[in-house]
Amino acid sequence: MQVWIDAAAATPGLTVFGMSLVERHIRAALKNGVPAAHIAIDCGAAPAPSLPADLAALGLRVLRDGGDAGTRLAAFSAGLADAVFAVSADSVVDPRLFAHLATRRDSLVVTGDTTVPRALARAWSAVYGGWSEVGTAADCAVLLAPGTSVPPARDVQALGASLLAGGAAGRLTAEGFDAHVALQRRDVPFWVRRVNDDATRAAVERFLFDASYKGSTDVFTRYVYPYLVWPLTRLATRWRVHPNTITWVGIVATFAAVPAFAVGWWTWGFVLAYVMSVLDSVDGKVARLTFTSSALGNVLDHGLDIVHPPFWYAAWAIGLIGVPLHALWQDGTGRDPLVIAAILLLALYVADRLVLAVYKWRYKGRGLHAHAPIDGAVRAVIARRNIFLPLFLVGVVLGLGRETFWLIVAWQAATVAWHAGRTIWILARREAPRGAG
Repeated sequence: MQVWIDAAAATPGLTVFGMSLVERHIRAALKNGVPAAHIAIDCGAAPAPSLPADLAALGLRVLRDGGDAGTRLAAFSAGLADAVFAVSADSVVDPRLFAHLATRRDSLVVTGDTTVPRALARAWSAVYGGWSEVGTAADCAVLLAPGTSVPPARDVQALGASLLAGGAAGRLTAEGFDAHVALQRRDVPFWVRRVNDDATRAAVERFLFDASYKGSTDVFTRYVYPYLVWPLTRLATRWRVHPNTITWVGIVATFAAVPAFAVGWWTWGFVLAYVMSVLDSVDGKVARLTFTSSALGNVLDHGLDIVHPPFWYAAWAIGLIGVPLHALWQDGTGRDPLVIAAILLLALYVADRLVLAVYKWRYKGRGLHAHAPIDGAVRAVIARRNIFLPLFLVGVVLGLGRETFWLIVAWQAATVAWHAGRTIWILARREAPRGAG
């Protein structure tokens, strides 16, 4: 498949999360397996767009044909044996389309009139101006099968409407499109959105930010953190901070919090813990919104999420006992009930991870919390770091740290029981996950 970008439609100086729309199309195409040699930037009569050094070094084709979008696209596609995916530099398109359409052999118009359910509360987007869940049919991108006649059209949007009206192309439907995004534990329909001024840019950025969020997560990540993650994400993308840099800062904060908790420096421990917790949301958003996700980043981010909670929990217990680590087993300190509580909590944490792994193995990478609505709802309050951290903070402030620690142990035990029961129930009934098949 060839990718043709109508750069002549770009609004000068307009960027989305720090990238021009031409750059976004290029990076989305490359990320989804389109070779650089198959990407063409058609400037028409406009100046060639300025690209970052890494993209400029790829030697992408830059075309300077005259005429409207339809005429220029017809000249480009004439005689090609490949299909051509035509996108406009006044729109953003779902990056998954580059991979999906590469498998299609018919002419299609991808319209933007799909509904993309919100992951975040409306209250968050309302603070910043809001965005619409439903796109517009006039916003589109076009896949041309080899040999398709391309009529004159002022832009890609007009071309899509003309092809549909004349029966020369069909409309892409949800059938055959895998909307499930495993890492985000949600189904996201494909989308196209127009961006041609500051107002639409602002709305589209809020839409993309929401679309990058996980569908099932805890109440703090959904209702509290977005007010911090949103400005930090915009700042990081504007400054082109790589998500792995953010992850490394989070890693340092994570393990610096351990000794702080263990010696009872609660203020420093909680500050460092919340720095990590917030940045843990920021790095993933930046990676998805700027197409800079990587295997290393995925290992660092998700590996840290799995590894660090036992260290924090053990440090909490040691800090509450109030003696140095080397003195835990002196003078009977090791018989403190909190030592038993800490060991029990760590064992339950490992058990919970193993139970969740059974479901993921059975359903080939899908997560239990995306199985059915009840699983997504329960995940809002199950045992996890973002639930325990504020709970323990309140307990320490109120002088009820020990009692809160035992509550956390009970919470983790209830979570293991729930996950085990749900997994057994689902496997016994051979239930299909929501949206599968």
